[in-house]
Formats: sequence, C-alpha cells, structure tokens
Amino acid sequence: MDALKQDVRYTLRSLKKSPGFALVAVLALALGIGANSAVFSVVNGVLLTSPPFTAPDRLVHLNGNLAQANLKDISLSVPEYRDLRALPRAFDAMAAYLPSNVALTGGDTPQQLGAAVATASFFSTLGVAPVLGRGFTEEEEVPGRNRVVVLTDTAWRVHFARDPNVLGRTLQLDGEPHTVVGVLPPGVAYPDWAEVYLPLAPTEEQASESHRGARSLAVLGRLKPGVSLEAARADLARVAVDMEGAHPERYRQTGWSISLTPLEERVVGKVRGTLWLLLGAVGFVLLVACSSVANLLLARTAARGREVSIRAALGASRRRLAVQFLTESLVLSLAGGALGLLLALWGTDALLALVGDALPRASEVRLDERPLLFTAGVSLLTGILFGLGPAVQGSRADLSTAMHEGARGSGGGRSGRLRAGLVVGQVAMALVLLVGAGLFTKSFLALRSVDAGFEPEGVLTGRLALPATRYPDASRKVAFQRELLERLQALPGVEAVGLTTLLPLGGRADSSFDIEGRSRAPDELWPAVEFRAVSPGYLRALRATLREGQLPPDGVDGPEAPWSVVINKSFAELYWPRGNALGQRLKLHHSAAQWTTVVGIVEDVREWGLDQPSRPAAYYSLAQLPSGHMGLAVRAKAGDPEALRPAIEAELRAVDASLPLYGVAPLVAVVDESIVSRQLSALLMGLFAGTALLLAALGLSGVIGYSVAQRTREMGIRMALGASRTSVLGLVLRQGLRLTGLGLAVGLALSLGLARLLGAMLYGVAAYDAWTFAGVAALLSAVALVATWLPARRATRVDPIVALRAE
Repeated sequence: MDALKQDVRYTLRSLKKSPGFALVAVLALALGIGANSAVFSVVNGVLLTSPPFTAPDRLVHLNGNLAQANLKDISLSVPEYRDLRALPRAFDAMAAYLPSNVALTGGDTPQQLGAAVATASFFSTLGVAPVLGRGFTEEEEVPGRNRVVVLTDTAWRVHFARDPNVLGRTLQLDGEPHTVVGVLPPGVAYPDWAEVYLPLAPTEEQASESHRGARSLAVLGRLKPGVSLEAARADLARVAVDMEGAHPERYRQTGWSISLTPLEERVVGKVRGTLWLLLGAVGFVLLVACSSVANLLLARTAARGREVSIRAALGASRRRLAVQFLTESLVLSLAGGALGLLLALWGTDALLALVGDALPRASEVRLDERPLLFTAGVSLLTGILFGLGPAVQGSRADLSTAMHEGARGSGGGRSGRLRAGLVVGQVAMALVLLVGAGLFTKSFLALRSVDAGFEPEGVLTGRLALPATRYPDASRKVAFQRELLERLQALPGVEAVGLTTLLPLGGRADSSFDIEGRSRAPDELWPAVEFRAVSPGYLRALRATLREGQLPPDGVDGPEAPWSVVINKSFAELYWPRGNALGQRLKLHHSAAQWTTVVGIVEDVREWGLDQPSRPAAYYSLAQLPSGHMGLAVRAKAGDPEALRPAIEAELRAVDASLPLYGVAPLVAVVDESIVSRQLSALLMGLFAGTALLLAALGLSGVIGYSVAQRTREMGIRMALGASRTSVLGLVLRQGLRLTGLGLAVGLALSLGLARLLGAMLYGVAAYDAWTFAGVAALLSAVALVATWLPARRATRVDPIVALRAE
C-alpha cells in the first residue's frame, strides 16, 4: 500500500509538470468513457432491466392473422378473446385490454389521460399487485358496475399528491364518477402510456357473434411453468383449427392463425438492434481514444528514457517500473472516468430529449448502480488497456542505449512499430464509424425526401375522444362533428378543416373487403385495405392530390346520403388496372359498412409510416361510419398554424366544455417524430464518427510529428547533401499515407461486415453503397493528408547547420 501511495504521488507530481499532456489525455478519455456510459444507461434501462412483473419472460402477446388479406399480428375481438381463455392449454392466465383515453374533468380545464380498459385478470396475469387497495373483480366487467378506477403511481402523485387516504375518492372520467379502488407500485405501468386503468365491460352486442370481426383488443397471456414458446405456438395452432371448425363462416378461406410474441420483443424489439449497434459504435470511439492516449504515453515514455534507465541503474526492477507506468495510466483513466461521468449525466438527458416518445421504457433510463459500475469498470479496463503497452515498453530500460539515444536524438525505434500499429487501428475504426454514419445519414435523407402524399406545412393536428356515456349513438356523434367543423371552418385564418378516425402516420387500421361482382379463389391474396373514415374537408386540409373523380363536397355526407368512398392510387391500380375504378362498388368487413360507390381516386398518402410502402387505402364518410375517437386537421391560410390553437380550443369548449383537445402538434412535427429514431441514429453515428476521426487525425499527426523530431539529424544530413525541401516533404508524407493506407484497407474489410448488419436498418440506400464507401475513404484520406502535412511542413524547415551542430 505504501508503494502504491508513493507511485500515485510520483504520478501526480509528474503530470503536474506536463499539464498539456494530462489535459489532452483526460479529455480524450472523458469523451470515450462519458459517451459509453450515456449509451449504456439507455441500453440498461431499455434492454437489460427486467420489467417489474413476476417472471416477465413467461408473458406473451397473442395476435390474430388473416393470411388471405395479408393481415399479420392484428388485434382480437371480444368473442375471440373468450375463446382463447377457454380453449388453450399452455397458459396459466390470460387478460385483455383496450387502449383508450378518458377526459378528466372537475378542474379548471379538462385533461386527457391515457387509459387501459382491462379485464379483471389483467393485473394477476402481469404478476403485479396494487400497493393500496385492489384490482378489478369479475363483477365489475358488467356495464353499469364498472365505475371504478386503478391509478398508476404517477396519476396518484399528480392528482392526489400521494394521499394515503385516496381509496374511495372520486374521479370524474368522461363525465362519469369513478371510485378509486387501487394504486399501483412506482414504476409499474403497462402499456407505458397508461395513467389509469378501467374495467373492460363489453356490452351484449360487443360480445355477440356478429362482432367476432370487430377486433380491437390486445390480449396478454402467461405461459405455464415449463411450457416453451414452441409448445405454446403448437397449442395455438390447434386452437385456431378449433375456432375455424366452430365458426366456418368467419374463418374458412381466410388463412386464420394465432401468433404469439414475447412481451419483451413486443415492447423493445424495434429498437434492440439499433441500441446494440450504437453501443458497439461508441465502444469503437473509446478504443480510438485509448489508442490516442497510448500513443501519447509511448511518446512520453520514450522522452523519459534516460530517467527510467537511471532509475533502473539505481535498483528499480522491471516489475517496479511497469507498476509505476500502469499507475500513471490508471490515474489518468480514473480522472477521465470522473469527468466522463459528468458528461454521461448530461449526455443521457440529451439523448432522452432527442428521442422524445419514440424510445420504449424511456422512464427506466437513469444513471443508477449498474451504469455507475459500468463506468467504473470501463475506467479501470481503459487504464489497463492503454497503459499496458507503455508499461511494458518503459520497463525495458537499457542505460547505455538510452544514453546513446539521448545523445544522438534519434531513438524511439522500439516503440515506433507499436505507435504505428495504434494509428492504423485508429484509422480503421474511424473508417468503420464513418461508413456507418454515411449509410445512416443517406438513409435518413432518403426518408426525408419521400413524397408523403400530403403537405404537412401549415397544418395543426390534435385528437378528440367522445365519451360513450354522452355520445351513445351515431346521431349525437354526427351532430357534434358537424357543429365543430362549421365553427372551425368559420374561423378567420382557416383554409380547410377535417376530422378522421386516424391521422397520417398514426398507426394502422385495416380491413378485409369485397368487390361487387367479383369473387376470389380460395388461395387468392387480397391485401387488406387501410381504412379511414373522414369528413369531406379532411383530404383538402392535407392537400392530397385528386387524380380522378371528385372529393365529397361539404354537406352531402350525412347518414342518409348515398354511401361513397374515395380510394388511393394503389387500390385502384391493384384491383382495376385498366383504369375503370370509378363507379365500382366495394364493401368493408365492418359491422356497419354498406356497399359503397367509388367516387374519387387520390394519390397515395403514407398513412402508416414514411418508411412503409404505399398500401391500398379507402376513405369513407365519418358521418356514415362515426367514431368516438377522432383526429383533427386544421390548415391555416398563412403563418404558423400554432397561432390557431387558442381559437380552436375556444370553439371546442363552445360545443362541449368537458372535452379536451390533446396531442396538439403541427403536422410537420408529427412527420419529424415518426422518423426521430432514424434521425437519432444518423446523428449519434455522425457524432461518434467525427470524434473518432478527430482522434485518429491527432494520433497520426502525433506519430509523424514524433518521427520527424526523432529524425531531425537525418533530415539535416539529407538536406546538407542536396535533398530539396520537396523531397523531404514527400518522404514524410509517404510515411503518413502508408499508415493511412493500411488503416483504410483494414477499415474497409471491417466496414463490409458492418454494412451487412445495417442492411435491415436502412431505407432507400444499399448496404454496400459504393458512393458512401468511396466518399468516406476520400474524406479520411484528405484528413490524414492534412494531419501528416503539418509535421511534414516542419521537417522542411530544418536548418542543416543547426541540426548537425546539435551533434
């Protein structure tokens, strides 16, 4: 211990004499360690932290599939859920929930809360118990008896300040009193948008066989102990056959099947690959930083050769010298780790702010024990990693050689090959990161340039939910829609306004269908149609392009009017390739749908996502298929559409003061939010690549600069014998470009493997995009040339007389 204290004190005195070296080394390590800690915090919270449920690995989601309509992983209906509770043998428990929103009233302004309308078995299936009160009972799954609510910890804190006497208190939800019967533990909320839970109480009509095709439920199951996913899938295949046999009119010739997805895969499956890739990329940044510091230490060790040799001559063993050098590297790494931890605190918050709501389980991301241990471990490992080479090199002390090299000023050959190898590695890793950044950036730009089929600029969007208790039938919903649209259209500054069951990029709502006078073979595939019910002004508010026919004019889309539908180009070209779609009739497999005449064809609108191919879509009348959940789109005549928000909310209050307008955002922001994960990938990869490029350039410049300093006498002799400054410049440049070329060769080989991994994450760009590879190689070569040219320029300024006189 005394020896360690002595080594630390000696290290601190030594670093104090070289503040520039210490500052550069600590900053380089802090960047690498801080970036790794920030990204690991996200990976830990999203991927490595288990959900707060009992045995979460036994939880799965169940979905339906209709192969003939190309419908995969769809929701299930109430009758189907009840079949699934009765028929399977592989499950201990099963539950269902319906995503919803409820209006909380009683305060100054109504608020919209995310609600999961769930069965009584929901909490027991998840394996969670309220910290206060209870969950739901089966008696509460009956209309009229379901006026109870379970709060999340967040809702308890926000609305009741965590009052321990909250049980029995009343919340006004959708205008109806609901009694608080339970409160969940902190951190428990599934799905993660849920703030309150209400009992699922289907009506007799919703539970009837006529509604077997009305699919809106998410179904959750818990596997029995010892039952594998394969065994559960086999059991569900048997259940699908049983359901088809019991209801042949519903499932025969549809390709009906039931699939299951592990809960973890459903929640984080879409981001897992990207997060692991980013962690690997930031690991490369740390390796480049370690290489840079190792190069600095090697140069410092070579410069201290005489000092080390004298210490060896005075009795210091090789082990003692190696420990001293390792102590120096560990002190630097721990200082870099401490500073990196501060950077990680800022970086984690910045990452979460950038990603918004696109990251699942974002509330679990924090710098807790595991990230702190990770940071400490990375700091120690880093100190050993970049300190081992200098420690071995520095402990090989030779007094006579050191004195000779010190006299002549041309030593350092023993560490030259190691330093050159480190630079080659830095260049290779920088190239890999640059290729990744280039591919992600091109993919993001390709996505941004996609024609979405609408003009998002100048449009303000929001959402509304009509409580079934106050709007129980179609006539009341239609009356509300008409009054609201009339008021909003009359506002100054409004060009067009429309309502829809689902705004662009808001998710999928598809349905199978029939075409009048056309039958299909049992094995013929008819892809499901994207179904939207819209008011007449909706497509005009989006400025969707009309190709043929007409858009329904205002005032002629009431329930009594003839049913008409507008379809998109993909629908028309797929089923009427000869161009005779207008006047044709189709019927959705919807409980209230009728045979409907096609009156117009619009260009494709990317309803599901910018990175998803255009699919057949049909726009029905919202007045004929009214919904309690609607999206609002208001196009401003000029200026910022956000300026219309106060007037819009005032008109909504005039129609129904208890309804909040929620999810308000410009459509431009909605589009940006839909691709924020790709933007973040491109941004972070670019940041990591830029950092690695800078460190690699500094490392290359340092190696060449050190070589020039060690070869001062040689340069002087060359110039004294007649060598031109140009030839000396070329000599040094060739040394730097040779190292760069080796790094490029290694980096290109590694980049080919990276591109193969990235293939599924890219849009609109090939994984082996030649222009990206060539551009990145050219950029790195140019940076390397500049980094080499600076020390090479110093070599041409060597005065031969001064260089020889120093001998």
